[in-house]
Amino acid sequence: RERIFGGHVGEYMEYLEEEDNTKYQAQFAAYLEEDIEADGLEELYESVHEKIREDPSPSEKKAFSPDKSFKRTAKLSIEER
Repeated sequence: RERIFGGHVGEYMEYLEEEDNTKYQAQFAAYLEEDIEADGLEELYESVHEKIREDPSPSEKKAFSPDKSFKRTAKLSIEER
């Protein structure tokens, strides 16, 4: 249960915040931007689980179009090397 609700992530957040604040800022920048604290992770995960239970259907995927500008060079023959 603890791992399902992000207990290990919260512990790691607290550990990094105490030991190496610069690494904490880099590792959890998205969490800090959203004002998510280590002790608030369990509530966040619970709300996410509730939303999934309400509508378990997957969201629509975006159409993927690969970058056509990249093209590999042809292999060189022994004489060309």
